[in-house]
Amino acid sequence: MATTIKSTELDFFTIKNNLKTFLAAKDEFSDYNFEASGLSNILDVLAYNTHYNALIANFALNESYLNTAQLRNSVVSLSESIGYVPGSKKSSEAAITFTINLTATTGRLPSYTLQPGELVLVGSVDGIDYTFTNRESLTAFDVNGIYEFKPTASQDSVTKVYEGQEINKQFLVGTATDPIYVITDEEIDISTAIVSAYPDQLSASDATYVPNYYINLIEATEIKNDSRLYVLRESPNKYFELTFGNGTSLGLAPSPGNVVNVNYLRNSGSDANGILVFELSADLTLTGVGTIAANDSRVSVVVDSSSAGGTDKESIESIRKNAPFQYASQNRMVTANDYSSLILRKYSTFIEDIKSWGGEDDPKPDFGSVFTSIVYKDNLSSSTIANVRTGIVDLANQFSIASFDLKFKDPDITYVSTNVRYQFNPLLTSLSESSVNSRVASSVSNYFEQNTGKFDQVFRRSNMLTDVDAIDAGVLSSLANVVMNKRIKPTLTLSTNYSVTFPVSIRAGNSVKDFSVYSNYFTFNNQTCRIENKYSSANPNGLRLVSTAGTVLKDNVGNYNPVLGTVSIEGLIVQSLTGGVNYFKLYAVPNDESAINIEFNSILKFNSEDSTYRAIKVTSA
Repeated sequence: MATTIKSTELDFFTIKNNLKTFLAAKDEFSDYNFEASGLSNILDVLAYNTHYNALIANFALNESYLNTAQLRNSVVSLSESIGYVPGSKKSSEAAITFTINLTATTGRLPSYTLQPGELVLVGSVDGIDYTFTNRESLTAFDVNGIYEFKPTASQDSVTKVYEGQEINKQFLVGTATDPIYVITDEEIDISTAIVSAYPDQLSASDATYVPNYYINLIEATEIKNDSRLYVLRESPNKYFELTFGNGTSLGLAPSPGNVVNVNYLRNSGSDANGILVFELSADLTLTGVGTIAANDSRVSVVVDSSSAGGTDKESIESIRKNAPFQYASQNRMVTANDYSSLILRKYSTFIEDIKSWGGEDDPKPDFGSVFTSIVYKDNLSSSTIANVRTGIVDLANQFSIASFDLKFKDPDITYVSTNVRYQFNPLLTSLSESSVNSRVASSVSNYFEQNTGKFDQVFRRSNMLTDVDAIDAGVLSSLANVVMNKRIKPTLTLSTNYSVTFPVSIRAGNSVKDFSVYSNYFTFNNQTCRIENKYSSANPNGLRLVSTAGTVLKDNVGNYNPVLGTVSIEGLIVQSLTGGVNYFKLYAVPNDESAINIEFNSILKFNSEDSTYRAIKVTSA
């Protein structure tokens, strides 16, 4: 006999039935018809109340933990409790060379300096104009009348401009303890904010007065009693809060009566990425020279790297993923994860994925080194990537505890193609064979899109085929052959050696003409041919060149090691390539086609152009 209510069951009707069971066990209610009595209404009220309270408790509990919270304000609050500052909307940035030709101008000075915000440029994308400006002082010296403006104090000699409308927000410091200043703007870029303090309102309005500048806490390399630091972070209401130290923690804070000025960019995020041409949009005034108009022919703006890096606010899932690693790093680079975490904190707008590992773990051990491999976002120019790498090295020099050398390794991409065959019964579906085939192709493509393309992502054939089988009732079963390939960029017309390593072992050759290693076609000695593994007992793992007619043009062009997955090509002369590309493909069949596991800097990508899909029609009822 039930004597207690099962409070863990939250369904309304289950709660009501539990209440009935509980009451029916009492002698005074043993003969009640609960469905036909007024007590049924009371049970409804009790069940609803219990149901709502249980749901509220469940929601509240979920929002109390970072890995289960669903609301942005909860995720932001929980991440900040462990010292993580979620990324704000980020301004797109471009690297430029800005010069003024004053060779024919008299009265010019030996040097000129442009303060933050004085250089204003405009560029457009998709017919929309965007404003870019400098966020640090730029200085130019007279070199035969040519003035090239570069950063004054930055370690980076590249002149950078950032997209956005320059905004100044001022606060009067009161006598409250640990005051919080709220910036009611969701479009702020906190990474380019300039925070300063003036003694009073009069000095704040004086353009010649030099204020006390404060440093963002996450950029600080040391904290002392006289440090001037600030924290600018997103608040639960989606605006941003500015706080300072209290004189004992985080250094000095502005005194009562001071005026705090926050200069920031209200930006457009990713919309301003991809601009290749900039023009001066605001006049400049140079002492001894006068006004330099926006359309002055003496002004030159050369774009070294197009605008990139603009993003929206950091997503909930990104915060959920990055916050624990940021907390573990404690603002220092010791472990490999620390390197990845701190690099992502500063350069996440340029990075799609990152992987770091110690030199002692590398396939070719390099003690005293840390390796990092980065997948950059699409459409970044080579100069932008070079600038990011330079900044990462500077970052490592600041936060690395031990004297490790940071080395970059490009992602090692292996392409995977599939030859899918599936049983198709048209009697079990209203779809045509071509429609089902199209859905099979989409399903395979979606599997690769969701499960490959980044570090540490594994291909599993069974999971892919499970998705294929679930497409339609007419698909009864499926199977697939898997082939890997690497892309080799040859040195045309020159005898060259090439070495390729696949992420897994390769199927060994046998006496049956079933190729395990081969290439696509290219031109050698004026003949179209490809590389194939040969089947001689003397050299079972050898490679040769074979023409389209089956003629062996070169019997020994290298060999492969099935266990290690390595392929060596020796003395190959590629005369020309086909297909309008600058590479040829080297294919290999994995020894175990059911899964391709990767490590270190390896990445798997889908090779759609070599993948096929074929229905095997059955009509059994």
